[in-house]
Amino acid sequence: MSPTGYSALVRTTRSERKQQGITFLLIDMKSPGIEVRPIVMNSGEWIQNQIFFENVRVPVSNVLGEIDQGWTVAKYLLEFERGGTAYAAELRANLDALREQVASSRAQAQQPSSNALFDARVADAAIQIEVLDALEMEILSALSNGGAAGTDASMMKILGTELQQLVTELALEAAGPFARAWQPGVSMPGGPLLGYPGTIEDYSSGEPWQAIAPLRYINERAGTIYAGTNEIQRGILAKAELGL
Repeated sequence: MSPTGYSALVRTTRSERKQQGITFLLIDMKSPGIEVRPIVMNSGEWIQNQIFFENVRVPVSNVLGEIDQGWTVAKYLLEFERGGTAYAAELRANLDALREQVASSRAQAQQPSSNALFDARVADAAIQIEVLDALEMEILSALSNGGAAGTDASMMKILGTELQQLVTELALEAAGPFARAWQPGVSMPGGPLLGYPGTIEDYSSGEPWQAIAPLRYINERAGTIYAGTNEIQRGILAKAELGL
């Protein structure tokens, strides 16, 4: 998980406006003076790092765009980071799998085949996924015709990440008591699990999806923070679309 290349926004000129005087750099992580320290999550996963720079020198040829104009590059890239990944297909597949897993577990436990309240929440999630899918198709259509994702990228990021969290919440609820045991060796939902090289045979109770549910739940907590928090995205929409 240690990166080989790194992009950074660095301050190159003091300016009254904080967005000005920033340069976008591409940095070789083998450069002298760079130290990478892992950030291990509560789930045991290693996905993020702390990166320290001590007198690191970067050639001018590694500037992306123009010196002092890095914020323009960053805004363009963020538009694609927020709206460049389609969420709906994976969400639909995960929700369909959850339906099947819950139905199978109910049958094995000789429980009623339906739970009206839970099933209604699953149906509501399915409807929201279809709404997101329609938005993603609009964005893809715009991009294929030479347009840009624009503020739709912010809307897509909000809907996608919050639905990711909702689906994992439903899985955690459905897993019930079997989700209590923390078994980091059973899966790698987002990154390597440091110190736990276990395999699928590591389950001690319940079905595989029940043991994985809490790990995926914890992993998706970060979704509404990365690529600009969802609060920031709502602020962008309020300003750009509503004029607030």
